[in-house]
Amino acid sequence: MSLKKITEIIKNKKSFLLSTHQDVEGDALGSELALFSLLRRLRKEVYIYNSDKTPLNYRFLPFSSYIKNRPPQKEFEVGIVVDASDISRVGVVRNSFLKTKILINIDHHISNTKFGDINWIEPKVSSAAEMVYKIYKRFFPNISKNASICLYTGIFTDTGCFSYSYTNSQVHRIVSELLNSGIAPVKIYHEVYSSFKVRDISFVGRILSGVKCGFKGKVCWVKTSQWKDSSSGDLTEAIFYNLRFIKDAEVLILFKQIGKNVRVNFRSTGRIDVNRVAKFFGGGGHKGAAGTTLKDTSLFQAQRKVLSFIKSHIL
Repeated sequence: MSLKKITEIIKNKKSFLLSTHQDVEGDALGSELALFSLLRRLRKEVYIYNSDKTPLNYRFLPFSSYIKNRPPQKEFEVGIVVDASDISRVGVVRNSFLKTKILINIDHHISNTKFGDINWIEPKVSSAAEMVYKIYKRFFPNISKNASICLYTGIFTDTGCFSYSYTNSQVHRIVSELLNSGIAPVKIYHEVYSSFKVRDISFVGRILSGVKCGFKGKVCWVKTSQWKDSSSGDLTEAIFYNLRFIKDAEVLILFKQIGKNVRVNFRSTGRIDVNRVAKFFGGGGHKGAAGTTLKDTSLFQAQRKVLSFIKSHIL
C-alpha cells in the first residue's frame, strides 16, 4: 500500500523537498505546510520550494514564511509533490524534484499521471489535505494546532466550504478532530475569503453581470477578455462562489482570455463529472473541479467548442 511505503520512507530518510502545483490555493498550501510541520516534528531536514509566491490571503498559515521561491543549494533524498496531477504542474520547480533519489506523488485528482516513484492517488477523497492527515496520524495521535490550521484550510477550501459531493461523514470526523485542537474556523474563513479589495469585487461583479445559462439552465458560464490575478485572493473561486447560487445549475464555467490562450475552469455541483470535459481538451482535475487551457484560440471559439462537447457527450 502506498501510504505504508510513504510512512516507511519518512521514518527512514533524513532530507525532504516539498512542493505543489502552480497557482497555489488552500489545499495545495495547507497540505504541504501540514506535511512540513510533521517532518519538522520528526526532526527531519525539510525545504519547501514553490514556483509561485504565496497569495496574501494564505500568508496567515503557520510555516508559510518557510516557503521559498528559489531552488535549494543541495540535493535531497526524497521529493514529495502534493496536489499536482502532473509533474509539469509544479512549474520551474520540476528539475529540482527530478534530481531527488525518491519522488513521491500524493494527489486526489483522477487525472493524475502517476509521475512519481511512489504514487498515492485517492480520487474519491475530499482533498490532498485529507491524505496528509492520514500520514500525520501514522506518527502522532494528536495533531498540533498549527498543523490543524493548515489541514482545516485545505479541506475547507477544496470542499467549497463543505458543499461539494465528496464532503462525507469521514470529512466531518476529521474536521471535528481538527477543531478540538483549538483552531478558530471564523478566523480562517475571514483570512481566506474576506481579503479582497473594492476593485477586486468590482471586477468580479463585471464578469458576473455577463452570466449566461443554457441546456435548460443546467450549464452556466461567464467569460472575460481582461483577466487579471489579484494578490488579495483567488478571484476564480470568488466567481464560482457566486455562481453556485444559481438554481438548477449543475455545471459552472469560467472562460478567461490570457494572451493568445483561453483558460477554462469548471465546477460541478455533484452529478456531472467536469474532469471528463477538461480531459477531452487536454486538461484535468477531478469530478467537482477541473480546468484546461485552449491554446491559440479566442473566447468565442473556446466557448463554442466546450459547450458543443458538453451538449454532445455530457448532457
